[in-house]
Amino acid sequence: MLDETQTLVGFPNLNYISSEKTRQRISEGKITELGRNEDINTEILINLKPDVLIGFAVDGNNTTFATIEKTGIPVLYNSDWTETSPLGKAEWIKFFGALFNKQKEADSIFKTIEAEYLSAKKIASEAKETPTVISGAMYKDVWYMPQGNSWAAQFMADANSKYLWEDSKGTGSLSLSMESVLDKGHDVEVWIGPGQFTSLEEMKNANQAYSQFKAFKTGNVYTYSLKKGETGGVIYFELAPNRPDFVLKDHIKILHPELLPNHELYFFDKLN
Repeated sequence: MLDETQTLVGFPNLNYISSEKTRQRISEGKITELGRNEDINTEILINLKPDVLIGFAVDGNNTTFATIEKTGIPVLYNSDWTETSPLGKAEWIKFFGALFNKQKEADSIFKTIEAEYLSAKKIASEAKETPTVISGAMYKDVWYMPQGNSWAAQFMADANSKYLWEDSKGTGSLSLSMESVLDKGHDVEVWIGPGQFTSLEEMKNANQAYSQFKAFKTGNVYTYSLKKGETGGVIYFELAPNRPDFVLKDHIKILHPELLPNHELYFFDKLN
């Protein structure tokens, strides 16, 4: 967004990158594979001699980064992933604006995103109906669902829908049983983000109980898992934190299509 793609020289798990400009640089050998986030190849990283390493640490402690710092390479922590507000995540572009001496550009980009988001939220508030919504799906024996104060739940609230678990506390995920979700949500109207499933048939084959939900029966199931880059990276995971305005407009288009007649879904697709 700041047109600084040429500055990236190393990254863990390059297949997760879908940006066409960056994929071109990867194919030209200008960006080096660093391994995995939890197990970065420090030898390769040190040989790259970067001006700075931007990383994150789940618990505030990463021994690999301590090793890197001892070699004189500065480490900066990017904490955008800890933000629970959609606009809070997007505002981290200012962090990169400061690094590249592009504060004005970063401020301008964020202000545009903020204005678009707040405008869309106002439009959604005028909807005549408030559809009920669920999210998530089973992983092994557990249904993971966004907690009521989470980033994902905020989109559902700002799009003027009734997320059935909106009163739950926390900013992460709920761990639920299929039985409890089916009991509370069998009449739900819309299902947004059913895990990695890419078709209704795939869902039914994985668990027959999915087909008992009203949203499944009426075909109102929407996923972000179909739009991928050339190496399989899910575009939503890469770009959605930066463009919450697109995410909110997608939600509004799904829930209140009459309010945004000219908007085409950017991240989401209806499951066939």
